[in-house]
Amino acid sequence: MPEHQIIVEIDIEAPPERVFDAWTDPAQLAEWWGDDATYRTRDWSCDVRPGGRWHCHGTAGGKMEGPWEVGGEYTVVERPSRLGFTWVASWDGGRTTNVLVELAPAGSGTRLRLTHTGFATVEGREGHHEGWKKVLSWLDRYAAAGRMAR
Repeated sequence: MPEHQIIVEIDIEAPPERVFDAWTDPAQLAEWWGDDATYRTRDWSCDVRPGGRWHCHGTAGGKMEGPWEVGGEYTVVERPSRLGFTWVASWDGGRTTNVLVELAPAGSGTRLRLTHTGFATVEGREGHHEGWKKVLSWLDRYAAAGRMAR
């Protein structure tokens, strides 16, 4: 795996349209992105269009010290198959990296492939790699509970 990128894949038991909407609906994002043992997200804003901004705040829990915030700009919006955005986290010194979420039908659900690029160090990449695996597990649990908006 190149030093500057990570790729994480997961199969989710929900159609791509619902998975896409779970990534772009502020109410759903606040519901699934986080847990009490790690951290909670809140105050999501999403202007879902190329050039539109997204942002959220987080509260501490587990290893994450807080409060913190993360946001960026949407770079690709192709519902229901691709969502790209920049990633600027308060804990990362304002460094901008790029995330691409690709969704494809897979059986009765969706294959999600997340690519995050632009890391300056192996440590930064590895920390985000573990973080994205956790985030996608929360999304999978949210879908398995049947809580995605219809």
